[in-house]
Amino acid sequence: MKTKILLSSILCGLCVSSFANANDKVDRVYNPQKYQQVCKGKSQGTWVSFAYRGIIWNGTCEPRFFPTGNPSSLIGDEPELYNTCTTASGTATATINGKQMSGKCALGFTPPHPR
Repeated sequence: MKTKILLSSILCGLCVSSFANANDKVDRVYNPQKYQQVCKGKSQGTWVSFAYRGIIWNGTCEPRFFPTGNPSSLIGDEPELYNTCTTASGTATATINGKQMSGKCALGFTPPHPR
């Protein structure tokens, strides 16, 4: 009897634990091309929603800094990405995580964040 109870509780625990997994797809999701594509043809402040890596993303189109090249060292929530640009056009440079990066200012997806 004790064996059956122990076995059933272990099996039940395994079944329930599979539902408790967190979505680990959001660890590194910074995709500058996708962020610009979502806001192409839209104006500043326009609300946008799109699906990416199995997640629905909501935010607005705002001027932001997009570094040239492959910004693999960026997470996407660095304050410099939001604060460097005041307009949605032109080239700019920014120091992000102690590294000087050149890029452009463009209209792109911006998730809600404190200002």
